[in-house]
Amino acid sequence: MAKFTLYKHIKINGAWRYFRAAVGSNNKLKPHLVLIDGAEQTHEGGSYCVRNGGKWIDVGNDPAEALRRRSKLMEAGCEPVPATPIAGKTPLKDAAEKYFANCEARGLDADTLRTYHSGIDPFVTQCKKAFVEDVTKQDMIDFMGWLRKQPVPMRLHGNPERTLANRIGYVAIFLKEFGVEKLLKKNERPKYHEKKIVAHPDDELDVLYGSADAEETFLLDFFIGSMARDCEAYGSRYSDLTGTTLTLYGKQHKTRCVPISPRLAEAINARRQHSKSELLFPNGNGKPNQHLLRDLQSLAERAGAKFHTELHKLRKTGASRRYLAGVPLPTLMLELGHNSLATTQRYLADVRREDETKKAVADADFIPKPQVVKTGTAGDD
Repeated sequence: MAKFTLYKHIKINGAWRYFRAAVGSNNKLKPHLVLIDGAEQTHEGGSYCVRNGGKWIDVGNDPAEALRRRSKLMEAGCEPVPATPIAGKTPLKDAAEKYFANCEARGLDADTLRTYHSGIDPFVTQCKKAFVEDVTKQDMIDFMGWLRKQPVPMRLHGNPERTLANRIGYVAIFLKEFGVEKLLKKNERPKYHEKKIVAHPDDELDVLYGSADAEETFLLDFFIGSMARDCEAYGSRYSDLTGTTLTLYGKQHKTRCVPISPRLAEAINARRQHSKSELLFPNGNGKPNQHLLRDLQSLAERAGAKFHTELHKLRKTGASRRYLAGVPLPTLMLELGHNSLATTQRYLADVRREDETKKAVADADFIPKPQVVKTGTAGDD
């Protein structure tokens, strides 16, 4: 049987290189782990490739799918036959490579590229069409059907239908770049329930703060006080603070300034005095700590919280408290980094003072009047 060795094509120090994929003792692939100088390293970007006969065969970015396709190649004993060149048409695989090269040239960050890969890579693998110009509506529907059959990670607060919709959206954007668009009507796209984030009430904040150590207290203060997104917090630096104004750097090179309380500004300055890193949230290696959600949920578990918490919920809590304190919606739109006032209105549509909410609910509650039961017979005195 021909030998098919599994590698991963990743970018290191600006250069694309192939490294052997790490495999466990049970012959199962270790997701996103590659062997570099004999040591395992995690690299979620790039794509898996099978090496056979001196040629590389792309098998996508998903570890389970890569292993499955490798098994099929081993059974067949040969690699897929490449598409015969046709003038004026672009092979689907070449189109994907060009698309991602253009995305990198435009400056899209690694996290964004990774999410795009999650939809486009399996589509290129599963699509029966050789050229991007030949992709039809049926190819998109077939891909949706294939996605629905794939195993879904069990997450308590996951939204698989939204993940499906996102991946179909990534493919649609990719195809549009090559003039293939409007394949699916609006009612044919995957539907999902939009996730709603509700702010923490005071009693829930008391539970979290009551069990928090100094590091966890700062985490709570920062996300509530700055209304930062998680990706913005990872790279936040002490130099981003000027007086009581914090500059946040988001995706797609978007920047905004958020006024924070003097108490939070003092906490940041005090923290800076004994920090060896310029980052507000460094990990043990001095790099951005991207496990802040895990830290927050560990705090909630230790506190015995009976409610769900996440970093976005802290952001919503900060925005809600400012709104209730009288900050106008146009100002909050800028502070939250929203693109439109309508987005901010939807985001805070559920925010009302607790006493007002209770009164409104009580006033709207219908209480039937007790019926008067008459006794006796007609004509009685």
